[in-house]
This record gives sequence, structure tokens and C-alpha cells, in this order.
Amino acid sequence: MSALGLLTAKPLAAATLALALASGLLWLKVRDMKAQRDVACGTLQAMTVSRDAYKVRVDELVAANRAYDASFATLSDEYKRAQGEARRLEEEGRAALAAAEARARDADVVLKLFMDRHAQQLRAPDCQHALASVQASCPALEGY
Repeated sequence: MSALGLLTAKPLAAATLALALASGLLWLKVRDMKAQRDVACGTLQAMTVSRDAYKVRVDELVAANRAYDASFATLSDEYKRAQGEARRLEEEGRAALAAAEARARDADVVLKLFMDRHAQQLRAPDCQHALASVQASCPALEGY
């Protein structure tokens, strides 16, 4: 080999070795990056599925909330109607009680008038004799 061949062969071999080593390192780096990319893609897919599941759950909760709002509104309206009905019944009850008390007072007045007349009639000799004969014929009427 000539001197020029030796001078160029050794650096060329060193450069080839350096390039082969760099190529090997780059290949390892590429393989590592591909693995990281695959992990990132898997994580992305998992996150996408999780996001979609959360969206479905949010939709379910929104629907449940709407149903609750509708039920609450219905029950609230029914409660207000029931309160109004309770007030109406209470007023009717008070009016009925007042009417019954008025009729009771009227009946007491009529009863007092009847009892006063009865007491006066008992003092009259004809009525006393008639009452005594009625009581004698029908003992169940005694005390009236």
C-alpha cells in the first residue's frame, strides 16, 4: 500500500466506524422514540375513551337533572294546590262550625221557650191532671 492509501484508508475506516456507531445510536434512539410514541398513542386512546365515557355520564346526569326539575315543578305545583285546598277546607269548616253554633243557639232558645212553657203548663191544673194521666198510662214518658 502506498502512503497515500494508508493515509486515506485509516481515516476512512475511522469515519465509517464512527458513522456506523452513530447510525446504531440513532437507530436505538428512533426505536426508543417509536416506543414512546406508541405509549403516547395508547394514552391518547385511553384518554379519548375516558373523555367519551365522561361525556356520556354528563349527558345522563343532565337528563336526570332535567327529570328532577320537572318532577320538582310538578310536586311544587301540587303542593301549592294542596295548600290552597287546605285553606279552602279550613274556611269551610269555620263557616260550618259557625253555622252549627248559630243553630245550636237557636235550638237552645227554642228549648228554653218550650221548657218555660212546659213549666207554666205543669202549674195549670188541667195540664197537670192530663200529664199525670199520660204518665200513668205510659211510664216511659215520666220525667218529661
